[in-house]
Amino acid sequence: MAMAKPIAEALLEASAALGNKPDHRRDAALLLGHVTGLSRRDIIAHPEAKICTAHLAQLQAMIERRQAGHPMAYLIGTQAFWDLDFKVTPDTLIPRPETELLIEIILSQDDTAPKTVMDLGTGSGVIAVTLAAARPDWSVIATDASIKALRIAQQNGAGLTNLDFVAGHWLACFGGVVADIIVANPPYIDPLDSHLAALVFEPQSALVAQDNGYADLKTIIHQSTPLLAKNGYLLLEHGYNQQDAVLREMRLAGYAPTAYCDLAGNPRAVMGHRKETL
Repeated sequence: MAMAKPIAEALLEASAALGNKPDHRRDAALLLGHVTGLSRRDIIAHPEAKICTAHLAQLQAMIERRQAGHPMAYLIGTQAFWDLDFKVTPDTLIPRPETELLIEIILSQDDTAPKTVMDLGTGSGVIAVTLAAARPDWSVIATDASIKALRIAQQNGAGLTNLDFVAGHWLACFGGVVADIIVANPPYIDPLDSHLAALVFEPQSALVAQDNGYADLKTIIHQSTPLLAKNGYLLLEHGYNQQDAVLREMRLAGYAPTAYCDLAGNPRAVMGHRKETL
């Protein structure tokens, strides 16, 4: 029968099983904290404290799932984004640091006047919740076609009175609602893209789009024009090799677009301002 072990010993064994690199040691500590409920501070401050056999068994099961490729965010059930922690499940895409660019762009417009914002395909709600928390005077509406994802987003947005959720596909559910800002991180990966092999644990519906990855981007661009207020704007995340095509599509729809790169220098987002003549 397995015996209780000190934290230090359990961490060493878990780290070695994961590969014993710095990020593996971090993952081992996160998994240990998740199964025991101990904070990082407790783990560091009390390496001699014993971990019971039940928790060791849970830790071993988590390590085996991690070895099989399960993302850390799904194993521990949370992912950091901007300055918040979000609940995530296999029903939601794992938030990426690149998407924080959308938040940075919106908040850097230096305009805190009350606005209506639509977040399309909200997933776990990271964009909508972050904006609603940062701008209490704004009204934020988040939508998703996945009811399961929308439930997670609602949990992440609990307590925010300026945030509403609507089930629906892109802009089809908004009727006559007009927004100052429409933002989306839609699926934009080509179904034949080789990178999908590394993303098998995430919902493919949140990653893949037809028409070589452009179908949803095009739909949003053309559905959004009648739903934007005068001088409003559409902001879209896209793939590293899609910016030129997104710029062209926005111009075709009557937008005045601006391109942005992420921190790695990769083309990542396009903002389209609504022309007054629309």
